[in-house]
Amino acid sequence: MFDFSFGELVVLAVIALLVVGPDKMPEMARTAGRWYGVLRRTLTGVRAEVEQQLLLDDLRREADKLRTLANEDLLAPPPAPQPPEEIPPPPPSDGGDSAVPAAQSEGVVAPPLPTPPAEERLH
Repeated sequence: MFDFSFGELVVLAVIALLVVGPDKMPEMARTAGRWYGVLRRTLTGVRAEVEQQLLLDDLRREADKLRTLANEDLLAPPPAPQPPEEIPPPPPSDGGDSAVPAAQSEGVVAPPLPTPPAEERLH
């Protein structure tokens, strides 16, 4: 705190001993110690209070940011729906009838195949 060397402290102690006297020196040292303790506790309390207030201010700013973001999300219109992707029709095959895939790509369902008679199914 104060940059006093040991020699300077000894000189101050000798001057205080000469001014105050040896009989009042212990009482003055106790009083100075008490004041030093009170001052130190007060400074520690003030420092802790300032740090707490700074932290509280930071937390309030963060809460305001979050509140603003939450309000923006709630007030924002919903995103526009995306149109479904169109599936291209398959290319016609070279070896067969090209009418069936073209009809199926247009949404036309082919009729089911006829079922063979029971006599033909057994053989």
